Amino acid sequence: MAEKLKHSRLFLWFIQVLRVCGRELLLVFRDSGVVIFFVVLNLAYPVLYALIYNPEVARNERVVVIDDNRTALSRDLVRRLDATQEVAVAGYAANMQEAQEAMHRKECYGIIYIPRDFAQCAGRGEQAHVSLYCDMSVMMRYKAMFTALAGVTQAMGNEKMAAVVEPVLNMSGAIVENRQVPVGNPAMGLASAVLLFILPLVLQQSMILGIAMLHGGSIERRRRNGGRDPMAVEASPGATIIGKMMCHQIIYVLPIIYVLHYVPLMFGFPQNGNILHIICLVVPFVIAVSFMGQTLSAVVNERESVFLLFVFSSVIFIFLAGVSWPRYLMSRFWWLVGDCVPSTWMANGYVLMQTNGATLYQVQHYYWMLWLQVPVMFILAYLVERFVNRRRYRSWIAASEDNPNVLTRIELAKNGVG
Repeated sequence: MAEKLKHSRLFLWFIQVLRVCGRELLLVFRDSGVVIFFVVLNLAYPVLYALIYNPEVARNERVVVIDDNRTALSRDLVRRLDATQEVAVAGYAANMQEAQEAMHRKECYGIIYIPRDFAQCAGRGEQAHVSLYCDMSVMMRYKAMFTALAGVTQAMGNEKMAAVVEPVLNMSGAIVENRQVPVGNPAMGLASAVLLFILPLVLQQSMILGIAMLHGGSIERRRRNGGRDPMAVEASPGATIIGKMMCHQIIYVLPIIYVLHYVPLMFGFPQNGNILHIICLVVPFVIAVSFMGQTLSAVVNERESVFLLFVFSSVIFIFLAGVSWPRYLMSRFWWLVGDCVPSTWMANGYVLMQTNGATLYQVQHYYWMLWLQVPVMFILAYLVERFVNRRRYRSWIAASEDNPNVLTRIELAKNGVG
């Protein structure tokens, strides 16, 4: 008898999960704001980011040259710079003031200064200096100009050294051949380096915003109906959390395939990862993000408050993932904060798979950290649902039974009315 009762309770719990999942699906597709977050945002944002960073590399960035040396060697340096694909020499300037005025007029974005003793130092075998002044408003310009100048000066230095040593060693060409072989990012493009980090963050933020907006809508309905949500399903806290998570998993099947597979395919980003391994990495990521969103939604009291509470966190999560600054150089505090965010592990594992062709075994640390976050986030979501949300709902119901207009008055007072 006890065994039958146990199985009956488990069956009823599973029915509750399915009912919550079905009700959540209905609420999602009846709410245009949530559809925008769950579907439209995932469709538009990756393409928008990719178009912003396209083309990936800067070409023919205009520079002005100040040649105080005025020798055959300095003119050869300028000709070689102008022949590179990164730099286009717009002209010469007599002095720094004239060059800066050209930069202010946006006639150029960089200044190359060749000092008076450039040829003499190079002829004596001493180190010669060439200075680059660059408009740092766009890092791609600086990278292009620096790469071109470094490549040309290094090539000229190798030729000078070979000319000195060749009569002695009977050599030809450079002493040390320098060859650049980019690994994982053959185009050496900014989008290929950055956007692969951002794609998992787009999925995470869209899900958190959608979950929070759904919760805000439920709070508003409860205020209008005496603490009860007519669209809610009576279920235990655990069944409610699992049911919502199943709904999010179902909705995000197509967005995940589109964002993580077809967006890199459309824009030619590195795709060296095994699709099955990437899917295995995505599964715990989506579960953890769903539980995380349900935990954070406790602070949402209106649908519109998600814009104030969570939209700004996108930038924080990008930095914590290590896009602009390596995680191993972060302070211990920010390192630990980043460890608590699912996108940190997903982004780094996904980038290693797509750029370097890493297998699931090689990124197993990120994989197991995501699975570790799943029970932790579930416990947090359970505590919030049972001891925060449901206590608040019960208090609202009790207050409405004594005074049916109390919740309406509270809402009017919050909005400065009445």
